[in-house]
Amino acid sequence: MSLEDEESTWLLALEAALHDGCDVDTLLSITRGRTLLDEHRAQVWYQCLGGGSKISNFSEFDEVFDLPEQSIIRADCQAIVSKLGNAEEDKVSIVCDVESVVSHYCKSRHLQYSSSRQWPDLLTPLLAAKLPPNRLYDSFEEILEKYIPRESSPGSAIYHLLRLLLLYHDPQLSNYIDSLKVTPEQFAGPWVRSLFACVCSLDATTALWDAYFQERDPFFVLFLTLVILINARDQILSERSGSAVVAFISSLPSALTPTDAPDFCSLARYYAIRTPNTFRREYLSSIFGSVYLSGGSNDDSSNQVTGGLPVQQALCLPVAADELLQSTAIAQYPPEHSQIGFFVVDCRPAEQYNSGHLPNAFHLDSTLMLEAVSSFNTALQGLFIVQREAVQADTPGCGPHLCLVGGGRDEEDQLLHMVAAAMLQQHTAYVSLARGGFRAVHKLLEQDVESELAEHNRESCRVCCSDSPSQDNKEQQQTTITVPAATVSAASAVAATTNVDQQPQDNNIFNKFSSISSVFKTKSADFKERLVDYITNPTGSEVLGAAVIARHASPEDTGDLYRGAQDIFTIGEDDAASKSGSGAVERVLLAEFLKRPSTVTAFSCHQVRENGYMYPSYLVLTERGIVLVRCVEGKEKYGDIVATRSLTSIMKITSKKKHPDLITFKYGTTKADGDTVITDMDRFVIPNASRATQAVKELILQQSENTTSTSAATPQ
Repeated sequence: MSLEDEESTWLLALEAALHDGCDVDTLLSITRGRTLLDEHRAQVWYQCLGGGSKISNFSEFDEVFDLPEQSIIRADCQAIVSKLGNAEEDKVSIVCDVESVVSHYCKSRHLQYSSSRQWPDLLTPLLAAKLPPNRLYDSFEEILEKYIPRESSPGSAIYHLLRLLLLYHDPQLSNYIDSLKVTPEQFAGPWVRSLFACVCSLDATTALWDAYFQERDPFFVLFLTLVILINARDQILSERSGSAVVAFISSLPSALTPTDAPDFCSLARYYAIRTPNTFRREYLSSIFGSVYLSGGSNDDSSNQVTGGLPVQQALCLPVAADELLQSTAIAQYPPEHSQIGFFVVDCRPAEQYNSGHLPNAFHLDSTLMLEAVSSFNTALQGLFIVQREAVQADTPGCGPHLCLVGGGRDEEDQLLHMVAAAMLQQHTAYVSLARGGFRAVHKLLEQDVESELAEHNRESCRVCCSDSPSQDNKEQQQTTITVPAATVSAASAVAATTNVDQQPQDNNIFNKFSSISSVFKTKSADFKERLVDYITNPTGSEVLGAAVIARHASPEDTGDLYRGAQDIFTIGEDDAASKSGSGAVERVLLAEFLKRPSTVTAFSCHQVRENGYMYPSYLVLTERGIVLVRCVEGKEKYGDIVATRSLTSIMKITSKKKHPDLITFKYGTTKADGDTVITDMDRFVIPNASRATQAVKELILQQSENTTSTSAATPQ
């Protein structure tokens, strides 16, 4: 199906759905990832914001404009309408409608109006969509209470969370911004309060909101901000003053155009699926929601504590025990809808680790930081090498995201926080802390800890013995550490409070974890042995055999914002042909299809469509080509074959310069004069993309060698 046919098909489906009054899920299945037409935008936005199931209270407005700030409200409303270019005879009624919306919201919520809230910026795109007054009010109310933080003044929780997200994905950039004494609210405050409406053109804002409301993710604004910062990291790192950094970052969104919105949102999803989800449930209720939930306008949500962990005191992102175990377990169960894979680092003292630990946990004794600093640094570097090799080898239960596990008590975990701080100071990305530590993991697996934990000993396990007061006191006496004053000061500076509340039992997680427990146990001993080898011979390249992956780039490999790409390799072939899937889509059982004799290997990925939306998929390599199998939503055992590509049709494979897992395959033919004609392309987000591209390259070279051998053997 051509792009033109696909465009007309979804528009017809949308019009039919709107006419029939479909539910939100059906509407999203049609519109997700697409830029809406002006005539559809008002209805789609209203449905996505929950208007279809909402009982409006706008009819209760008393039509009395007597607020103390009424003159300011009226002036701001007049300024909004003047920007939209309405006919003069319509302006008075529109101003009255907008003033009614703002006044009723202030009265019903007992709020004091201020222009600094940037409500006019939020109302402008809604007015441009031509929503009637009652729907205008409902949509405005839903945006404020679903997507705008209750508290967005300097020091609020939303900005601390933004810093934690940047620290997780790019600690070097985060530390540099901190060193200039620049705080996120200095540049991101207007973006958060207006969903970028105050800095982007109206056309760019509406295109961005098309995707934003379809995401239905209150935290999506943070990932959009993350994209802006990371894409501009080189320029930010070149600035030498805080004021210059703030001015530069603040100006970046103004360059966005409507055509940039799909790529912008696609990259934001790229980071969202690579971020642990615990922070969402930890901080959602304390940051977003109606002012009624916080007791009125005087609430300061930045001081709220969620899960025992104030946002301001968090050293890095938290990971709950159930997410840690679930992420580890789903690595064995396709399709892989999440791109999170944890490498568990148990930082408890040796005697605690030896009394029970996760089978896939790598032991890094945090007490080495005090007792043998050089040994700790060597062990830390060995840890990074073992992790990298485990990820490249697709070792079960080992991923690129480091999750540090402590004992679960404040008095036990000061050194754990120092380990995390040391990693972050070395600009190590993807560092998180297990919330509740080993205690939370132990309680989640308490149905059968003997089989689920390696080397578990009930007699010496601290969690098992915690019910005994005498044993607890004895343990505290045994673990008292005398720390130099300077070290105590450093530990206090990075210490964060953790929570050991019992996690709800998830039988599905428990069963999956149980089924792969034996696999982890066989790998654990191997990791320990390899780390010992590295510590005793840190310069011996043959010990770990870590491969160095070459990166090829040139100064010319630059592009527009969010669009820059650099070559990985380019291959041209004569007689190239591309075979795309056409006609009826073939549905297959994933387990059977991936084990076919003709399948060489397969990679879990997300296909990125032209509209920027990503679909969980598998990139299946065969001896003759590539088969793209898209996972069927709601039916995890099945997949649809949506395209097949011959190896000879692959002309070029490129990656995003700053997003190496975002891969583009370009297909085409080679003319007689040697010129390449690109006829089609696919884009994927592939974990460990270098392995996938290397596998494709090897297949192409192998096919080329076979063709050459066949030609040489053919009699002339």
